[in-house]
Amino acid sequence: MAGASWQGLPLGLWRCPLRQLTGIPCPTCFLTRSVLATLRGDWAQAVTWHALGPLLVALGLGLGVWTLLGGRWPTRLVRRGSGVVALLGLAYWLWRLWGWGHGAPLPA
Repeated sequence: MAGASWQGLPLGLWRCPLRQLTGIPCPTCFLTRSVLATLRGDWAQAVTWHALGPLLVALGLGLGVWTLLGGRWPTRLVRRGSGVVALLGLAYWLWRLWGWGHGAPLPA
């Protein structure tokens, strides 16, 4: 995609319903852009969009390799890991909301 702008997503996806209704971005707003920037190797832009994007890519790659090598995830570990990731995501979202409420620029 030579010359294509990575600022917008040419995927034809709908916009965040929470942000459209309230003006408040949801916890996953800008995560897709962050993942795409991570996959391009643009770490600075990825973290600017959403700091958990690179972590999501790393977890996805790690899970994929583990599964290909025949590994299995214990149910207890999956539950605890999911809970930790959910709490981390919620804390990051609240921190970003606080920053946006105090003058930090909201990504377009």
